[in-house]
Parts: sequence; structure tokens; C-alpha cells
Amino acid sequence: MQGDNINKQLIRKYIHEECTAEELEQIRRLMSLPGAQAWFDEVLSENWTGLAQEKDTDQERLNIKLQHFYDRLSAAEEKAVQEKDTITPLLLQRRSSYLKYAAVLALTILSITAYKLLQFKKTPEQKQFAMQQLTNPYGHRSKITLPDNSEVFLGAGSTLRYPKQFQSGNREVSLEGEAFFQVTKNPKQPFIIHTRSVQTMVLGTSFKIEAFKNHPLVVAVATGKVRVDDYAGNHKKSLAILTPGQKVIYNEGAPVLAAAAIGDVEAWKDGRLVFNQRPLKDITAELERWYDVKINYRNKAKAGEVISITLQANIPLSKIMTVLGATGHFNYKINNKQVTIH
Repeated sequence: MQGDNINKQLIRKYIHEECTAEELEQIRRLMSLPGAQAWFDEVLSENWTGLAQEKDTDQERLNIKLQHFYDRLSAAEEKAVQEKDTITPLLLQRRSSYLKYAAVLALTILSITAYKLLQFKKTPEQKQFAMQQLTNPYGHRSKITLPDNSEVFLGAGSTLRYPKQFQSGNREVSLEGEAFFQVTKNPKQPFIIHTRSVQTMVLGTSFKIEAFKNHPLVVAVATGKVRVDDYAGNHKKSLAILTPGQKVIYNEGAPVLAAAAIGDVEAWKDGRLVFNQRPLKDITAELERWYDVKINYRNKAKAGEVISITLQANIPLSKIMTVLGATGHFNYKINNKQVTIH
């Protein structure tokens, strides 16, 4: 197993043109081994989370890198013909296999290039055509089925921008507010959510994003794997790669990683609101969006008190306030769309 890892590391260096003269000689010997094809297959089929990041986002230079890979393969095989005593005929028998590797590499580089160029140089509005926008007012939530059959449960006071049809090679939407995403898996088309300068990238998974203006960004994962990066000022800042049960909280400083109960993340779309050690003002701000009301405090200090509570926000507001009041030790009064906490 350790030997396999060493060989694959060597192949990765060869693909990225980082081999020394001694390592190139090792590559020549490696190509003659029975397991060489499997090692190349594994390296070249690694998904986006396992690939080394490309530092160069220029399409022309990446194409040159790809051509260099072709040239190195051809040179190695020509040398094999001239030095049969050094490289066995097995290398020649695998000509079609190496061309397949080059084709896979081409797809890999092109997909990385498209992703990087998109992130640095294009906005969703520039890349997509026939964009449409759905905005939920306070007190209203909606479920949206996207062109690839991904589902978005859009929260109250939130806006989603998305295309009528996804173009080949990319799936992108923009979110302001909060939503739960159930993304249809498609390794050839990463799904990207733009929230201000932050981009959340997935291949197929379910997760929740909170991205309200003047509030920290929160990304919590229920299934699959999610990558979160900040591209403010065209300089990439990697925030987190999240797996189920993890979340990242980000407010322009250092990202904070924390645990997230998977059941709570998924249940949000069904109206279950879970608050762990949160100020009362954060909880009532959420209720304002869900019920389209304004909640005021007679005692401003009360708003800063921290509590933990789970609320089912598909019942009348009066019942919600009764539960919240009993937990937070306060009285309240509801007058139409005005709620006063005493």
C-alpha cells in the first residue's frame, strides 16, 4: 500500500512537470511495471477535492501544459523503441492507454480551467443567459426545482437567481438570504452558489446556507462534500472543505469550523428551527422573517440573553411565542404584526 502511494505521488509530479532527472528515470521504469496502468487511472480519475490546485488560470498556458504532457508521452515511447533493453515492450502495448490518460488529463485541466476562470473573471450574470430571480417576502417560503432537477428550499426574506437552463460545463446560482440545497450529482458539472464574494462548490450533496446582509455566512452540510472559498479582490482564500455534520461560520475574518447536527440541518426545510446558545435577538430575527412580524423589546438587555431552544415554525405565532417566553422567562403581547417582549 505504501509503495502504491509513493508511485502515485511520482505520477502526480510527472503530470505537473515537477520531476527531477532521477524521477523521470523512475517514471520510465514505472511504466514497465504491471500495475502502472492502474496507478495512472487512479491518479487521473481523482475528483476535484483530491487534485492539486492549478496556480495558473490562463487558458493558453494550460493548453501548453497539456501539450507538454502529450509530448513527454510520445518522447518516452519513441525512446522505448530505441532502447528495448531498457524499457520492455509492455510500454509500447499501452500506447492507447496513455493516450487515454492524456484525454482524461485534458478533461481535468479544462474543467479546472473553466472553474478558475469563472471564479476570477466572470459573474453568474456574465456567464449565464435568461436569468430569473425569485424573492420570498417575509412570511413566505418556496421550493424551487432547477433545470438539473436540483431542489432549493428558499427561506423567507431570501432571493435566488438562477438560469432557465444551465449551460454545458457549469451550474451556477446566486443566493442572498438562506436556503437548503439538494443538488443532483453530476461530477462533470460542479454546482456553484455565489453569496457575495464567497463561492460554495459541490458535485452532488445536501446542505444549508445562511447569507444575509450584515450577518456572518454559515454553510452547514447534511450529505456529501462542500468546498467554500472567498474570492474577495480576486484573491482566493480557502475557507473550508466540509463533510456531513460540519459547518463553517465566516464574517470576513478567520473562518470558524463547528459541528452541525445533520438532522437539524435537514429539518430546517420542514420548519424546525434549532438554536444552540444563541442570543434572543437572533431567534426573534428569524421569527420575524418566518412570520412577517416585527418583534420589539421593552427591555433592551433582554435581547442579549442567550438560550437554547428548538421551535417548530409551522404552527401559529402565538404558540411559538408561548414556548419561547417560557424558555426565555418573559411575557409578550401580539398586536396584529407587532410583537412586544416585556
